[in-house]
Amino acid sequence: MDLRTVQYYEDHADDVFAQYSSGRSGIEKYFALAFPPGTEILDIGAGSGRDMDTLIREEYEAYGVEPSRRLRERASENFPRLSGRIYSGALPDLASGINRKFDGVLCSAVFQHVPQELQFDAAFHIRNLLKPNGRLLLSIPKDRPGIDSSGRDERGRLFTPLVPGALELLFERLGFQRIGKWETPDRRPGYSWTTLLFNLRSDQQLRPIDQIEGVLNRDRKVATYKLALFRALCDIALTNYKLAEWLPDGSVGIPMTAIAERWIYYYWPLLDDDSAFIPQIRGESRGSRLQIGFRPQLNRLIEAFGHSGSLDGFAVAFRNDSLDKGQREILRDTLRKLVTVIVSGPVTFAGGSLETGRLFSYDGRSRRMIVSGEIWRELCLSGHWIQDALILRWGELTSEISRQAISPSQVIDRLLRVPVWQRNVEDARRVYAALPSKKCVWTGGALGPTFDVDHVLPFSLWRNNDLWNLLPAAPRVNREKADRLPTSNLLKRRKDTIVSYWEAMHQANAIRFENEAGRFAGTRQLDLAKMFLVMLESVEVTAFQRGCLRWEP
Repeated sequence: MDLRTVQYYEDHADDVFAQYSSGRSGIEKYFALAFPPGTEILDIGAGSGRDMDTLIREEYEAYGVEPSRRLRERASENFPRLSGRIYSGALPDLASGINRKFDGVLCSAVFQHVPQELQFDAAFHIRNLLKPNGRLLLSIPKDRPGIDSSGRDERGRLFTPLVPGALELLFERLGFQRIGKWETPDRRPGYSWTTLLFNLRSDQQLRPIDQIEGVLNRDRKVATYKLALFRALCDIALTNYKLAEWLPDGSVGIPMTAIAERWIYYYWPLLDDDSAFIPQIRGESRGSRLQIGFRPQLNRLIEAFGHSGSLDGFAVAFRNDSLDKGQREILRDTLRKLVTVIVSGPVTFAGGSLETGRLFSYDGRSRRMIVSGEIWRELCLSGHWIQDALILRWGELTSEISRQAISPSQVIDRLLRVPVWQRNVEDARRVYAALPSKKCVWTGGALGPTFDVDHVLPFSLWRNNDLWNLLPAAPRVNREKADRLPTSNLLKRRKDTIVSYWEAMHQANAIRFENEAGRFAGTRQLDLAKMFLVMLESVEVTAFQRGCLRWEP
């Protein structure tokens, strides 16, 4: 804390005490909202002891810390129940002197007296004073007249300029989450305050995104498995999040088969190349005994579909459930091996350090991978950014494993070869072309033999050619819509038309439609009404997360 400011309070303790004791505190109305009843609260910058006394009166176990000796004495003299409860100390270094943790910290009208270069240290020490999931209630001046160019008032007290958004970011970087914010006027004209309420997520310093980065950056990079696991989780979080089940303890269960299926699509293009051997684990080479655990099984599956161009063929056969008996058996073996490798590899070994902690576990009874709710939320909110970084890192790691025999770009090209990534709409077009009559899904205008097949969720955003996402539209209307998302009002107005096309598509291609719809809506039984609600939700979530333009004809 600024020494000149502390000295002012020491020299003018009587006046300060009289001023602060003459009226009610502006922050006390937030105490019950901020702190659970009966918890231990530390008041940093206790000053006159007014807020401490209020906390004790409201049945909190309140303690204080105050750098001014005379203010400590005046507080104890005038509020006898504060005696022995006020420590000597000042920000930034409090934690080492107090040597204990609290359920909550009150820091009212103090942080502005901390020089800018010490603010991180101050925030860090506040964090170390809190128990896991502790609360911080902090107030700073919003409007404060009379501050000179050096940042001091007429009494010489330091008022470091503080922007609430910057302060929020400072504490969020240390594991806090803002859960409340209020603007409060002062009794004095021209003065006002900003009050912030934070929750410390846990006793770990790392935020969920930092835990993910810690695993990707600091864990041993023996194989590409962890990259593949995170990529699969991002895929599911962004486009099939209904497959995830929230559990009573706040964690999330992800079906292992959904993860294993995505690994087939990721690794297939890396293995299906006779011109180059692309190692995915250190020490792996053509013909070597050391190889990724599922290479033999996946190679058999690739061979069963005739190599070149086989990934699209597999994807279509898999979605249509039209694999022959031999292919079905090979697929079953491949999925079984993939689950074993995923569980015994990245699920078990991702994280585990003191910094990151274990990120995943496996529930054998439900055959689900378990991830914390915080990590899952991060993947749902930031997965479209994380995916791009994963693919780049995958290319770089593979190049390193191959000792630069394979370039990162060669690997990235293959990692982007997800099945039917081209605008493959021919299956849907054949169904719509066979209908005796049809209307533009967006305008209701009659369609003749010439029509376009539109992606409700644009292909550029979702890379999705599922049948439910493909609907007939007039060419002019489809060009006008382009890569914009339909508005919620438009979707609701056109619901009956959309559902009627889904019914036609289901009748023409039941197995594939049910498979794709089930993955999208997270249901085992086809329910078109529920599926429409999931589509509405997906469109809105995509619009918010990706900043997409909306469209109506």
